[in-house]
Amino acid sequence: MVEPKMQPPVERAPNAETVLPLSRVRTIMKSSMDTGLITNEVLFLMTKCTELFVRHLAGEAYTETFRQKPGETLKYEHLSQLVNKRKNLEFLLQIVPEKIRVHEFQEMLRLNRSAGSDDDDSDSGSESDE
Repeated sequence: MVEPKMQPPVERAPNAETVLPLSRVRTIMKSSMDTGLITNEVLFLMTKCTELFVRHLAGEAYTETFRQKPGETLKYEHLSQLVNKRKNLEFLLQIVPEKIRVHEFQEMLRLNRSAGSDDDDSDSGSESDE
């Protein structure tokens, strides 16, 4: 079996700049209600951790995809499949959902509405007896 050809990670000096912009990461961190003072050290660590996590996520998705279809390019659907398959990534389910077609979504809405109206009829009947 052929192993995926992954490019070696770009090695950076410990004090080098980050790939992600620190100002954007700070903005995202500030958007959380319970974030206190964000020191430069904390900001740097969060940014580096985020970069490592994204690299890991993309690498796992690529490895998984390459096993199934050698030579395939990594796509959004591969990331969402990985998130749906792995228990430790379920916290990303709402952030990286599986894509569905519009007609599939409309069918889901129709089924939910019809199921909801059936529930409403049974609920209102029991309330009138009280």
